[in-house]
Amino acid sequence: MGAKVLEPGDDKPLMTKVADGDQQAFGRIFDHYSAKVYAYAFRFLRSQQLSEDIVQDVFTNIWLKRDKLPEINNFGAYLRVVSKNLTLNALKKLALDFKTNEISQKEWNDIDNTTESGIMVKETLALLNAAIQKLPPQQQNIYRMCHMEGLKQKDVAERLHISPLTVKVHLREATKTIRGLMDNHADLPLLLVILFHLAK
Repeated sequence: MGAKVLEPGDDKPLMTKVADGDQQAFGRIFDHYSAKVYAYAFRFLRSQQLSEDIVQDVFTNIWLKRDKLPEINNFGAYLRVVSKNLTLNALKKLALDFKTNEISQKEWNDIDNTTESGIMVKETLALLNAAIQKLPPQQQNIYRMCHMEGLKQKDVAERLHISPLTVKVHLREATKTIRGLMDNHADLPLLLVILFHLAK
C-alpha cells in the first residue's frame, strides 16, 4: 500500500511530529518532497549520483535540525532554500575541483573516470581547451597566463610589455567568448563553468 499523499495543510502538524522524533512522519515528508529536491539538484548538477547525494544531505539536514521545524511557516519555501544552498555548495566544490585540475595541468587520463564528477571535469576541460584554441593568439596567451599560470593582470602586463588596461580588455573578451561557446553545451552544468571563472 502506497504512502498517503500529503494534503494542503498537512505540513504543519507533520513538522511538529518530526520535531518530536516521529520517523514515520519524517518518512511521509521525504516521500512527498524528495523527488522535487532531486529535480532541482539535477537541473544544475546534471548528475544522477550528485543529485541523489543532495537529496540525502537535504533531508539529513532537516532531521538533524528538526527541533526548528515548528517555527517554519512555509516548509516548501524552507526546503527550496536548503536545497539551493546545498546544490550551490556542490557546484562550488565541482568548480574548485575543476580549477585544481586545470592549474595542476594533470594529464586527462589521470582524472578519475569512475565518478560522475570526474567525468564532468574531464569533459569540461576538453571543451574549455577547445574554446581557448578558438581565441585570437594574444587573448589565448593572456587567458592562459591569468587563469592557468595564476599571474596577476599587472604581472602579465609587465611580461608582455602592454598596459594593464589592455590585459583587462583582452581577458574580458576572452572570458566572454569562452562562456558563449560553452553555453551551447547544456549537457554540462553551466554553473560549473561560471563558478570556475568566479573561483580564481
